[in-house]
Amino acid sequence: MMREKLPALVGPGISWSRQELDAAASRLAATLQARGAWVLATLMDNSPAWVVADLAASLAGVVHVPLPAFFNSEQLQHALKAAGVDTLLTAPRLATSWLQMPRQDLEVAGERLALLTLPGYAVQMPACTSKITFTSGTTGTPKGVCLHEKAIRRSAWGLVSALEPLDIRRHLCVLPLAVLLENMAGVLAPLARGATVVVPPLAEVGLTGSSGFDPAAFDAAVRRYAPESLILLPQMLRAWTGWLQHTGDRAPASLKIAAVGGAAVGETLVRAARACGIPAYEGYGLSEGGSVQTLNLPGADRPGSAGRPLPHTRACASPTTARSRSAAR
Repeated sequence: MMREKLPALVGPGISWSRQELDAAASRLAATLQARGAWVLATLMDNSPAWVVADLAASLAGVVHVPLPAFFNSEQLQHALKAAGVDTLLTAPRLATSWLQMPRQDLEVAGERLALLTLPGYAVQMPACTSKITFTSGTTGTPKGVCLHEKAIRRSAWGLVSALEPLDIRRHLCVLPLAVLLENMAGVLAPLARGATVVVPPLAEVGLTGSSGFDPAAFDAAVRRYAPESLILLPQMLRAWTGWLQHTGDRAPASLKIAAVGGAAVGETLVRAARACGIPAYEGYGLSEGGSVQTLNLPGADRPGSAGRPLPHTRACASPTTARSRSAAR
């Protein structure tokens, strides 16, 4: 583990120590408790305030429901009702969709936000649920996955343990924080290790909507923030690789790992990215398992595969595979 103290959180106008981050989270947690919140949804762009809200919900014992900003109105209403959300934290411009709801204006990490009280439909969920993460909804109605606080912590520390040899000290968040992959591997794991989490707005890293991506803006952001790690979707890796091939540039030397997941990547793309200086390593995980379960790493790498199980996971053969192996003997 690192001995030197690095900023815990960096974003627009913010460079906070862990003590400052925890103090902000404690203040917001007290506000949530005073309002009697049980289930908090966040509908926000990537920002330091999002990270504060995530930590505050955990401190307050409130279930956190991160909502992607690219959800349409029908998907949002479905998620709010399905999770029994009674409190919503969002930007003032988005709060106008709930004009009749009681509202408290507040400032979190230098960002003006609106805290709304919603009807809050009573729903059943597993005991000790800490977070409900919703699928993207690109292939149908979003589905919520309930996650236990201990499972979240176990996944975060599994990632810390697996990545320890890389000594990563600075992570740049480029996926929406409402996506569990970035929430777990890009925020909770780096914070647990004592690394710096850099959180710019999504537009600054070239991401718009559910699929819009500008590789030129992304490349500029990576050079500006000089991260040692980041997480990409395969289509983002493909676009960035193509941009570097077009410009003749190489990825910044600061980057130690660009973890890629969310869909199959393939050996061809991984090798093309590495030829451009991108240290791309494919991984795999499911929301039901707390996000990342397997990952290729330097020294344990097979391009085209999903990698080895991380310390907090256990790989089991399927019944079909087990029967096949038995018959082969």
